[in-house]
Amino acid sequence: MQGNIQLTSEIFWVSAAVTALIDAGLLFLILRLIRPERFLQIRVPMIITAGVFWGILGVLVVRSFWVAYYQYFYPRWMGDWGIFVFGPGIGIVLAVLFYWIAARFRSRPIPVFLALVGIEAFLEHLIGIYSFRIMDIPSFRGVSPLSVLAFSVPEYVCYWCVIILMAVLILAAAGRKTPIPY
Repeated sequence: MQGNIQLTSEIFWVSAAVTALIDAGLLFLILRLIRPERFLQIRVPMIITAGVFWGILGVLVVRSFWVAYYQYFYPRWMGDWGIFVFGPGIGIVLAVLFYWIAARFRSRPIPVFLALVGIEAFLEHLIGIYSFRIMDIPSFRGVSPLSVLAFSVPEYVCYWCVIILMAVLILAAAGRKTPIPY
């Protein structure tokens, strides 16, 4: 992707609304189909799926948007080889952490898990805005930080809903039930 793309606040607000609608559908599906005890069985498939998902997504976005975005705050080695390690690594660490906390809420682990996702997305983007100064990147000039934050939460909830659904499908395809931990 070329470095001359120009984003707008409107793009982020519309994307936030559309993604929130997609999330509503995914949440309805997940909460109707996955009982809390089933969610508690998908720990290992979810951790593996998160590593693969974030690894693939990381490589795709960093390679596609290096010039327009990532080169402004990632070190060069991140664009060369680092994302192959850090993408899956971050996905695995977050899956373990979110699952560990959510599993303590046995009657409502999925809403807790997704609330943690939303909090992490918001904090990650706050750090990007105020520490990495992403709003100073040429393609973000004129974009409101609030619109970026508004999009970040439904964006990440959508990703993690897909990860949860994939983990349940993997577990079902394996044809086995894992014991409920604890």
